[in-house]
Amino acid sequence: MPILEVENIKKSFDSLEVLKQISFEVNKNDVIAVIGPSGSGKSTMLRSLVHLEELDGGNVSVNGNYIVKEGIYSKPQLVKQITSKMGMVFQHFNLFPHLTVVENLELAPKLLKQGSAEQNRSLSMELLKKVGLSDKADVLPSKLSGGQKQRVAIARALMRKPEILLFDEPTSALDPELTGEVLRVMKDLA
Repeated sequence: MPILEVENIKKSFDSLEVLKQISFEVNKNDVIAVIGPSGSGKSTMLRSLVHLEELDGGNVSVNGNYIVKEGIYSKPQLVKQITSKMGMVFQHFNLFPHLTVVENLELAPKLLKQGSAEQNRSLSMELLKKVGLSDKADVLPSKLSGGQKQRVAIARALMRKPEILLFDEPTSALDPELTGEVLRVMKDLA
């Protein structure tokens, strides 16, 4: 059974039809790239999968559990439970500038009351080591390069131990040297 199943999803913004009957399946351990020109709906599709955008039609299921079926969303509690299995790394990092790197990583688990402070600190340090930033735990995002910020964003997405990790143009805001740095981390994760 596919871990993620998308069938005939549709999304419009007023009269502009952005997603037109998109269908695909993702199996465990698959690595998939969605390629298309700017404005073709790639970001809208990803945002729809984690319910940051509402679809106008179609089906989306994770491990056989429907987020939306025939354009009708499951109960909010179930949608939240299903989408909690997905992590998303945004194009523009979206780090909180007033929080240190480790505080950025630990914020969601803290707010959601997931794990003890000690467990979250241990996991955040493990993930920072994995992305090569264990020495930056107490640094503010303004002191990091673009590649370092994106690696922090990847570690933050991993804090909730997602089954599915979505990347929305994670290297588009980076220069070629930093792009290689982030792509190496993504390859290691895959």
